[in-house]
Amino acid sequence: MSLLTEKQIAQLVKMASVTSTATSYHDELCEWNEKQQPEPFEPNWSTAPDYAVMAAINISWLTESGSWTLGYRLATYDRPPVTPHPHAKIMAKYAEVAARRVDPWVEFEGRCESKNWTKCCGFNGFHPDYEYRHIGDNK
Repeated sequence: MSLLTEKQIAQLVKMASVTSTATSYHDELCEWNEKQQPEPFEPNWSTAPDYAVMAAINISWLTESGSWTLGYRLATYDRPPVTPHPHAKIMAKYAEVAARRVDPWVEFEGRCESKNWTKCCGFNGFHPDYEYRHIGDNK
């Protein structure tokens, strides 16, 4: 894929004012140009509306009178799927408890690999591989 046209390369050669080695300079630029890779593009989904499911780059033609005519779609980008945290619901419950007490962890238990439930002590990081449950204030 070429990023520069042959005409652009010729202009660069002329601007460089290379006289005796213009041909080799031209060849070097052509070789360099062929090796260039385009910058990958990904839409910034954090600025997109929540309801947007796809971004599209369209080309439209503008007439001399200023009216737009149909063009074509250059590229489309599907919004990546949102993968919620595996403990999102229990984290929301933890936040609810934290809104009413300074030590919310006392109302939660956790376990890993089907071992016994143990009381959480201190801040809980909600590790994705562990299980958690809300036991309330009475247990």
